[in-house]
Amino acid sequence: MSYEIIKIKNEYYIYSKSAKILTPNNYSLKTRSEEHAKILIREIKKKNNINSYSILNLTLFSRNLSKIDKIEISKKLFRILQNDYVLFRNFSDKLLIKDMNKKFGTLIENFSLEFNLSLQVQTGFINKVKHKNHSFANWLMSLDDDRFTALFKLASISDSVILSYFFIKKKIRCKRFLKLVNIEYNYQRQRWGLLDEHKESDNYFLKIIQNINLFLKITNNV
Repeated sequence: MSYEIIKIKNEYYIYSKSAKILTPNNYSLKTRSEEHAKILIREIKKKNNINSYSILNLTLFSRNLSKIDKIEISKKLFRILQNDYVLFRNFSDKLLIKDMNKKFGTLIENFSLEFNLSLQVQTGFINKVKHKNHSFANWLMSLDDDRFTALFKLASISDSVILSYFFIKKKIRCKRFLKLVNIEYNYQRQRWGLLDEHKESDNYFLKIIQNINLFLKITNNV
């Protein structure tokens, strides 16, 4: 099957058999750069492209977003924030708690100040994060669809809106993001040893993070 790129008013549309390719919500599959459009065509031509974090599928997710979709996803992001990985210390190991407090303390403080949230470290499963926060909600809805997609995808795989926020703000890079998400996990592995499957899991997760980062770069957000 043949595909072509047609530029219309500084945007690049993907066509197949002289017809625009559409998302499930009937929005056009388009990009802001020819490079991005070419990547999409290469990935479309691949058989069984089921990787949710491919440039193609991240772009399709982004282009398919409606306002209602963003509202519903924002609710999911608030639920993740209510149980954010960065905030919880529901274990008794003092060395691990000290390490997490050191690495997460400034992030929690800065995020709290940015959105006027009273975030506190939790030692149990009762959270104190507000269900609604207009500052954070307004920021979410103001995000362009590409960064909104990246934030949601990162938060979903890391269980942390806070770390994902600083990632798309360019304050955290890929390898550091992986280390921060795996602080508790890595601490246990230092005690009990590193297995081959652990390395494979780390490599897989890092590739996902790197692909989301590449998506942000391609869409001119980084």
